Amino acid sequence: MNSEIQNTKKTEENNSDVDRPRKDIALAVRISNIGFEMVFPAIIGVGLDYLFGTVALFVVLGVLLGAVLGFWQLIRIASQNDSINK
Repeated sequence: MNSEIQNTKKTEENNSDVDRPRKDIALAVRISNIGFEMVFPAIIGVGLDYLFGTVALFVVLGVLLGAVLGFWQLIRIASQNDSINK
């Protein structure tokens, strides 16, 4: 009985070692998406300012929107990692 439990623990440890790089890559992709979410609305704002002839109105709105989206995603990732580590 003890040998079965030990084998199960070893198998779980081996599986977690294999899944670790995948989880790290997934986290890196999510963090890089945050950068994209923060920059992309500002780029769209530049285009809208050019299109409508405004001076930095849509850029400022884009930066604010990007900051809100980026921080919201960071909070979500941090809360998910905290619940996983417990």
